[in-house]
Amino acid sequence: MKKTLFYLIFSVFLVLPFFSFGAFHEALKENREAEKQDIQQKRDALKQDVQQKRDTLKQEVQQKRDVLKNEIKEKKDIFTREAKEKREALRKDLEVKKQALKEEIKKKRESFHDEAEKRKEELKKKLGEQRAVKIEAFFKKMIEKFENSVDRMDDLVEKINGRLDKAEDNGKNVAALREKLNAAKIKITEVENALDEAKAKYAEAVKEPDFKIAFKKVKEIVKVVSEKVRAAHGALVDVVNSIKGLGRGSESGAATTTPAE
Repeated sequence: MKKTLFYLIFSVFLVLPFFSFGAFHEALKENREAEKQDIQQKRDALKQDVQQKRDTLKQEVQQKRDVLKNEIKEKKDIFTREAKEKREALRKDLEVKKQALKEEIKKKRESFHDEAEKRKEELKKKLGEQRAVKIEAFFKKMIEKFENSVDRMDDLVEKINGRLDKAEDNGKNVAALREKLNAAKIKITEVENALDEAKAKYAEAVKEPDFKIAFKKVKEIVKVVSEKVRAAHGALVDVVNSIKGLGRGSESGAATTTPAE
């Protein structure tokens, strides 16, 4: 009996550690799972916090961009308005000067054409009626062609100016194009000066009693003006070709006008 009781107690002590180890393992497993959940919750919280900070930073950056964009737009609008006002004031001033110059040129032209009969009568005395009519008609015809060419080029300049003004109002940089146009305007002025010189030289050339020599001198005078006209016309064509990127305009067709020979 005692022996049986001893084996029973001994068996309990042998089995008891196994039950204790199983309980410990189960508790450890539960603890690890709890730690894992806690870590995951912290990760999720950290991730959410980072995302919130990113969203906040993104919103702040976007707001700053919008503010900066509005400031730039306001400054641009102010600059455009001021530039337009200055351009309008300059245009009005130039228009006044241009009108005064036109009147002066008109008077010179009318004076030259009004004196045609007087010149013809003087030439008749030196060269004879037929030759006087021939040389006067030739020079008068060429002068009229050159004057018409200058008028057409002036009209084209106005169209190009309008085109550049519109492009500038739309925010495009047209500084280089204006420089080209100014260079062309200088050449047109050179044509006007050449016309004045031609008229003065014509009066001297026809003083020559030899008709052939006189006619040769007149043709040389005409040739100089013709070259000036071609140079001015070429400069304007260059401007028109340069502004094709701004869009088509009615000035494109006008630029194809052939200058007077």
